[in-house]
This record gives sequence, C-alpha cells and structure tokens, in this order.
Amino acid sequence: MTDFSENTPPLLKAKDAASTSVVCFALSIVAIFIGWSLVGGRHFDINVPFLYSGDGLLVLTLTKRVIENPWVFNSNLMGAPFGSSIYDYPIPDSGSLLVLKALGVTLGSAAAAFNVYYMLSFALNAVVAYVTLCAMRLSQLLSFAGGLVFTLLPFHFLRAGYGHLFYTWYFAAPAFTWLALRTYRGALDFFDHRTMASQGRDVLVLLALSCFGVYFAFFGVIAILSAGAMRFSRLGSLRSFRGAAVAAAIVVAGVAANVAPTVIYRMQHGANAETAQRSPVESEIYGLKIAQLLLPRPDHRFSPFARLNTKYSSTFPLVTENLTASLGIIGSVGFLALLMALFARTKTLDERFLILSVLTLVFVLVCSIGGFSALFALLVSPLIRAWNRASVFIAFFSVAASLMLIERAMARIKRTRTLNYATLASAIGLCVFAVWDQTTSACLPCLESSQASYRSDSVFVTSIERIVGKRGNIYQLPYVAFPEVPPVNGLQTYDQARGFLQSKTLGWSFGAIKGRQADIFFRALASEPLARQLEVTRRLGFAGVWIDRRGYQDAGRAIEADWSRALNGQVALVSPDGNQIFFNLIRPGEKTIAPSTSHSAQEIMRLSEDGVEIRK
Repeated sequence: MTDFSENTPPLLKAKDAASTSVVCFALSIVAIFIGWSLVGGRHFDINVPFLYSGDGLLVLTLTKRVIENPWVFNSNLMGAPFGSSIYDYPIPDSGSLLVLKALGVTLGSAAAAFNVYYMLSFALNAVVAYVTLCAMRLSQLLSFAGGLVFTLLPFHFLRAGYGHLFYTWYFAAPAFTWLALRTYRGALDFFDHRTMASQGRDVLVLLALSCFGVYFAFFGVIAILSAGAMRFSRLGSLRSFRGAAVAAAIVVAGVAANVAPTVIYRMQHGANAETAQRSPVESEIYGLKIAQLLLPRPDHRFSPFARLNTKYSSTFPLVTENLTASLGIIGSVGFLALLMALFARTKTLDERFLILSVLTLVFVLVCSIGGFSALFALLVSPLIRAWNRASVFIAFFSVAASLMLIERAMARIKRTRTLNYATLASAIGLCVFAVWDQTTSACLPCLESSQASYRSDSVFVTSIERIVGKRGNIYQLPYVAFPEVPPVNGLQTYDQARGFLQSKTLGWSFGAIKGRQADIFFRALASEPLARQLEVTRRLGFAGVWIDRRGYQDAGRAIEADWSRALNGQVALVSPDGNQIFFNLIRPGEKTIAPSTSHSAQEIMRLSEDGVEIRK
C-alpha cells in the first residue's frame, strides 16, 4: 500500500505559502468569472437578487433580518404589531448568517449580500478543494483543475435554483475529507505531543465547520468517525480511535451551540407543534439515489443526456431535491473506480484511494434510500431528513479519485517536459469538459423575470410609503403562515415577504412564526367578515391593506370589490406587474391599541372590539 504522506510527486509542487496564495487568488478569479457568466454575466445586477422566488425569498428575508437586527431571531417589522420571533425554526447556519450580515452592512442591502454571497461560493469551494487536493499530494495543476471541477458541480447551480443558498457554500466537504484523512493517519489526535497552538487550530477549524449547516457538519462527523474506525481496524487499539471521537464531539458541540437558542426557547415557552416538524418517512423521500449520482444533470447541453434525465425523473418514484446529486462524467468515473477498488489487492492500492473508497461505500450505505439513514430516522431522530445532500462529499471523493487515476496514468511518462505538457493539457481539458458537462447556459429569461418582479415590488412599496408615510403597519391578505407552508392558490410560500424586503421602516403582518400567539391572531382575524377585519385593523393602527391577487382563485376580483365598497369606493393602488393591490386605511382621529403577545387571540379580538388600550 502506498502511503500518501510520503511520496510527493515531483511535478509542480506548492513550494511555499506565497505561491499557493497566488494560485488560490487566480483560481478564485477564474471560478467567480465562470459563475458570474453562468448566472447571467453582464445582465447580472448586484443590487437585484438573481433569484426572487421560492426559498430564495426566505434566505433574503433572513438576510434582511440579520442585517437590521442584532441577530436573525427577532424582527419588529414582521408579524407587526406583535413582532416576529423565529426561535422555533432552527437555523444552525451562524457562519453563513454572519457572512451575510457583514456583506449586507458593507454593501447596504440584503439583495447585494445575497448575490455576492453566491458569487463568493464559487471561489471558496474551489480554493478549499484545491488546497485539500494539494495536501493529498496531487500535483498543483491537477489540483487547480480539481478545484474548478468541484465548484462547478451541478449541485451548485441546482441548489441555487431551489433558493438553497446556504448549501452553495459546500467547502465543508473537502475540508472534512482532509480531516478524515488526517484522522486515519493519526495526525488529528488531541492527546499527542503537538503544540497547543496546533491543537487549538484544529479545534477552531472543527468549530468553524460546525457553523455552516447541520447537514454538512453531520456528514463530516460520519467521515471522521469512519476514518477513525478504519484506523482502529488497522491498529486494533482503542487509543487509535480517540482522535476521531474527540473531533466528532467538537463538531457536535458546535452544532449544539448553534441550535441552543431554539432548545432554550422551547424549554421556556413549550414545544411548537406546527413549526419544523419532521417525519421519519421523509428520510426516504429525500434520500440519496445511486442512479441520480450517475445520471447526467437535468437540462444537459447534450440533448440525449437531457432526455435520459427527463425520462428517469418523469417515470421513477421519489424524485425530489435529490435530482441535484449528479456527479457529472468526471465524478462518475471516479465514483465507479472507488467502488471497484474495494475489490482490489490492498498491497498495490494507493492509501489515499483506499480511504476514499471506504468513505464512499459508507456514505452510499448510510445515505441511500432504504439505507441506514432510514434506521437513524426511525430509531434516533427524523430531524436529519435530506440525506441526498451528502452527494457533495461523494462528489469530492470521486473527483479526487479521477485526478489520481490521471496522475497514475501520466506517471509512465519519463520525460519531464512531456509530463508537464501532458499535465497542463489534462488540467485544461478537465476544466473545459466540466463546464460543458456540469453546467448549462445562463437562463436569461429567468434572471430577467426575477429582476422585473423585484423592481415592480420596489416601485409598489415606494408608492405605498408616499401614501402612508415611512412609519406604519400593513395588513396582508390572504393569510399565509410562516414558514414552510403549501402555496395558497398561485401565491407561493414566501411571496408575502416581498413587502418586508422592499421597505426599511414599514411593518408587515406576514412573518409571525406559525403556531405562536401572533400567528394565531392573524389566522383568526383573516377568517372574520371583512367589516370586522377592517374595524380591527384600523383600531390596531394598520395604515393599509396589501392584497396579493395570486392568492385567490378569481385573481382577487371579489375581495378587491369588497374592500373598495367598505372603504367608500376607494380605488386600489395596483402594483406595476398587477400582482398586488393596496388600500389606504388611515382615517384621522381613529383610536388604536398596542396589543401584547401575552394575550390570547380571542382576548385581542375582544379588546380591539371594545377599543381598550393595552400596553406591553
């Protein structure tokens, strides 16, 4: 067995930190440029989010909350006049939120932070993959290509299309892979004679990785523990497993710190039966499928490949977000080679390849539909449900394996100049092929649609502010709970957040966490007759009512007529795109109340009817 800690290839090694920094900078520029081109290039406007629908609206909402407040948990401008507390909805992504907050404060808007965060993901994933591949003793040129291939995974673009922005920062996969390799070698041991500074760096790295999503942290723990188990099987001593155990414990502690506010809040206020509930069945619905790892990406540039994916996705069951798992051809070759290597003679097998082979097998056995993930969901916890997201770990293992195969093939070349040219040609070929195979051309109509919708909402909210002033609360119809609810007719889950996203001072009734007092109040109020809603909202100090026509089967014609009659024939203000209308509720001398969330929905309704003034 070849020990990868020793046999460093002579070709283009990273000789010092300075040269590595230069290469990382160049790789970052190339990766960002390609990402920018594939999103829309010169049509891309940094101040307008490239995605303005679906879960993208949720991420924009969280970004705006974390920019405008000390942290993401509370906002006075959502769920107004109660305010919105989202402790019930775990967001174990403090690293991403901190980055978004810094970007938002610097750039001045949630939209700009959203866009720059996504662009940075191309550089970050590529650089961490490159550094990891170099540390695995692959040549610098092939590592450069590997970093680019990895950051251009279909996962990167398809996740962005879903609005899963946090998952586009999947640099944790190569980082945890390197930690797993060090665990196998015994280099990640917190009981050895290394300096405190070295051990401290490892602790900080593990804690930092735990702050970029519970899924990546969880998969990282699987990788580290698997490497520890391999080391234990080789040495037969429990002491050989302690480094893996401590490293896993540090990651778990970091995740626990991320979710601690939710746990503490629920202990103080009781469990919320409506928010963030998960079923063990979902581990099968969102599990990993081997076929989808090997199939071409959706909408592939090559028509036969695109048709093959469409045929599978339209005829086979349990095709969900797991369609983002495609490895591409480069990754698929490595994936199959890693599985076949398990049957090879270990004495001739590269140690790096062996470790990656075992890790790949473990991830397939654990994360696939019907695998150990189902037992975990049934016996331990259903909170980890989207096991398909482990595909980025498998992708890194597979890309690294393909690079090793190329390097092994070129090792037969004896002349140094020929070897250099062959390596350069291979690296360029890999990059070009990855762009063709793993990406699609920019969807300019999609980008233009998002931009037009965003600008329409901006103009509409600005017009509302001219009418009611920049202070006041807006009552929104139809009632839509928050978060994670089905669409209401043509109104999507987070569409009612658009008003909040476009104003810095107006309060909005949407956004009270479902199942808690403020949400119960608005749910009850929306079921009341229109005259009652008008009376209550005026007494609560609402300055206007925002109606999204997409939430009604008749495109809002009936409710628009009803509100117009109730307001003495007032003509609605209509958004430029025609999706929303607005009625002014301000009436001089109207008495208002300031409700407290300590009162029940029924009490608030009664008190608002009586005109009793309540103060917090």
